[in-house]
Amino acid sequence: MRHLRTTLDVVDLKTLEGLLLRAQELKRHRVARRLAPTLSGRVIGMLFEKPSTRTRVSFEAGVKLLGGATIVLQGRDLWLGAPAEGADTGEVLRDTARVLGSSLDALVVRPHGPHATVEELARHAAVPVVNGLSDRDHPCQVLTDLFTLYERRERPYESKVCFVGDSVAIAQGYLALALLTGWELRLALPVGVDVDADLLKRAQARARVSLHRSPSDAIEGADVVSTAAWSRPVAPGFCVDDALLQRADDDVTVLHSLPAHRGQEITDDVLEGSRSVCFQQAQNRLPVQQALLEHLLGP
Repeated sequence: MRHLRTTLDVVDLKTLEGLLLRAQELKRHRVARRLAPTLSGRVIGMLFEKPSTRTRVSFEAGVKLLGGATIVLQGRDLWLGAPAEGADTGEVLRDTARVLGSSLDALVVRPHGPHATVEELARHAAVPVVNGLSDRDHPCQVLTDLFTLYERRERPYESKVCFVGDSVAIAQGYLALALLTGWELRLALPVGVDVDADLLKRAQARARVSLHRSPSDAIEGADVVSTAAWSRPVAPGFCVDDALLQRADDDVTVLHSLPAHRGQEITDDVLEGSRSVCFQQAQNRLPVQQALLEHLLGP
């Protein structure tokens, strides 16, 4: 694995298993204060064109706990983007990528524009590039979601997972996980929100994957229900509340990538209830991303 542009960059189940086991080990070592400086001498750049709480804090803390250093860059800090005709500002993205790659050991990027920014940086930076959330995928988040299940469920790959929301990035990350693990996946997406047709077809050839427009149908018997903040007003019936969860398995696990808008995509009682592992899920971003960086950077 050279980059983590999308979840599909985790090429096989063996690689995935290695990442999950290492994240588990790193989490234990942090509790015991026995983390080795595996990123000593490494400098990780983090380019954020959009706001970030969990991604920024977990990467910064995770790198420093392993003895590395971080440089946080906002879009306004760089000459990003090709200069307009007659303008004297801006820089072609591939030139910025080359310069960043010459000083950094890896680059985490959350682009304001399309996913193509991640691909262009990976093409020219000559160092590993990690997608910190693009419009195509949120690989660090969905791998953490799987790790959270890996810790809690005896057979996580046999989970019946239902995603309720309008986040194409998370939905497509889950499709990639279905390709890798074979888990059963139901996507409850509102009308007008669609995933990549080719990716959906590939996932359906590997696992029990279905697309629904009704959350109440999709959630029937699910043992994992995941949601996320919406980019638009929440469609009727799509709020994850106690009434909706009554249709899921009695032992359902509730995930939310956060930030949460209580009373919109999820109710306060569900988010704070015994079925929710949303804040453990957020905590798990750190060891998962540590494991990813170790893997990408090598010994």
